[in-house]
Amino acid sequence: MDGFSIVLIIIVSLLSIGFIAFLLGRYFYRLKHGLPVGECAYCHTNKDKILKQYHKKFGCQNCKNN
Repeated sequence: MDGFSIVLIIIVSLLSIGFIAFLLGRYFYRLKHGLPVGECAYCHTNKDKILKQYHKKFGCQNCKNN
């Protein structure tokens, strides 16, 4: 192996480790601050928008605003 290959391997390894550390850090940050994680994170953050679209399409039978 020449010097360029070794440098390339080191750079790719550092970038990979940095990316994994970023993902883990973000996950633990969200857990610590009570933010949603996992599959339902998108739905949880946009629940008002989704509910509004649902009521617009299907109506709101049990709402007090009717």
